[in-house]
Amino acid sequence: MSSRRIEPDRTAPRPCAGRHPFWSGAVAVALLLPLAACENEIVGGGDPEELTMLVDEVEDGFGEWRGDAGDFTGHHYEPEGAEVSVAYPEFEGAEAFSEALAAQVDQEVQDFRAGTRDPVSLEISWELVAAGDGVLGVRLLRTELDMHGLREGYSTYWYDARAGAAAYSTELLAGQEELTELNTIAREELADDEQVDPEALWPVQRTYDSIGFNDAGDLVVEFSDGHLSPIVEGHVPDSEPGRKTVVVEHERAQTLLSDLGTRAREAAMVDQPDLELPETEADEDAEDPGPVPGVITAGEPGVNCYDGETKCVALTFDDGPVEATPHLLDILAEEEVTASFYLNGGPALTRPSVLRRAYAEGHEIASHGDEHEHMNRMKADELSRQTAAVSAMIRRQTGYTVDLFRPPFGATNDDVHDEVEAQEMAEIAWTIDSQDWESISPDEIVDNVISRMDPGAVVLLHDPQPATLAAVPEIIEQLKDDDYVFVTTTQALGGPEPGRVYPDGWDGDW
Repeated sequence: MSSRRIEPDRTAPRPCAGRHPFWSGAVAVALLLPLAACENEIVGGGDPEELTMLVDEVEDGFGEWRGDAGDFTGHHYEPEGAEVSVAYPEFEGAEAFSEALAAQVDQEVQDFRAGTRDPVSLEISWELVAAGDGVLGVRLLRTELDMHGLREGYSTYWYDARAGAAAYSTELLAGQEELTELNTIAREELADDEQVDPEALWPVQRTYDSIGFNDAGDLVVEFSDGHLSPIVEGHVPDSEPGRKTVVVEHERAQTLLSDLGTRAREAAMVDQPDLELPETEADEDAEDPGPVPGVITAGEPGVNCYDGETKCVALTFDDGPVEATPHLLDILAEEEVTASFYLNGGPALTRPSVLRRAYAEGHEIASHGDEHEHMNRMKADELSRQTAAVSAMIRRQTGYTVDLFRPPFGATNDDVHDEVEAQEMAEIAWTIDSQDWESISPDEIVDNVISRMDPGAVVLLHDPQPATLAAVPEIIEQLKDDDYVFVTTTQALGGPEPGRVYPDGWDGDW
């Protein structure tokens, strides 16, 4: 099937005005009802756990784009045989929204291909959940199949015609503080649900990527299949519990909303969708809205490792996340220390909630390759998947795009350099090897780090090693006593550039 824009069928009977909860996989034009069925329509009786879907005749300017696998090329990894079927709406006068939806869908396809095991098929359909006062809301439904089975995912995107800008669901909230409060509410509401791990809830963009309103105007947060499931060693989180929701009554939710959120609520409660969009209003005096809630900047702000005075050190941890990683995160939190985590594919799939926690707490998240194998011994055509996989997994769990890559064992060559550069990442080794991987004692690990320390050091450590976790508090204490500041890899290296290898001259000859 080639890509095409589908225009609405304007010969269909006009449906009754009103608001109805959505039906999975349905498109608005498929729900048109004969006018005669409207006499006893009850408005306001929808399921409180469902986002409102607006049912009305599609007006001029409301079309649909459809495509398949052949329309999504140029991705870093394109597995053979993975089927793709995609549809999303296009609105006249909201080209910026159409472009944003297209980019998001392209990213979803790319990350499904690279970030799942043996991908089989991906279908993306959509629902119109708000249309009024210059605000549009579109919910995307992902149905995906891979070796781990079938699961559904949900994300809702918004458009503010006045600003001429698309927005993530978290931008319905006033800021990160409000998202954190919503996360607290969600933990409270789901505390008694045995299918949910409360520690899986963190105030990051991808956890809260589907927020909207129900028929009564209450805030609804929906979580994708398995996103909140407990950790099961050696397995991806179980999708069997299905979709989870938290409903926050408007009286409680209204203090959390941004101006867009308040208008989005009204746009979700209109009797008839209003697709007439106002012209964009340029406001040169508008304040910077700040970062998108749920998008976390790693590291301590304002630290300059190259001012000639500040002594910086980056503690980096490879091979996680593992069972011990939450304990390490507890240590770092207690000591108020920032670190960098270089993740492998299997652990990232098994413990996505742990990587979300590390991201939420301001640590730098980076890739250590899919499988922990010597990449310099692989064929060149095997490298694209090895390099793309973890980046896709991390983005699917947090929304964050990784820009640092550390080959397992530091083993690299020109082919690895080329692939990492092609995927727009910097290649990172280390300046101090703690040698904790040699099964040495905590005291020896401490000595290996402290005795070789210089400002700007990037220290290699491994959180799966019990001795490492025992050594970390002592390493931190001694470095603090020597006035070192703990930073991310990016800060220690002064902003690594994609395509470069750090430290200079690293050849990965193992």
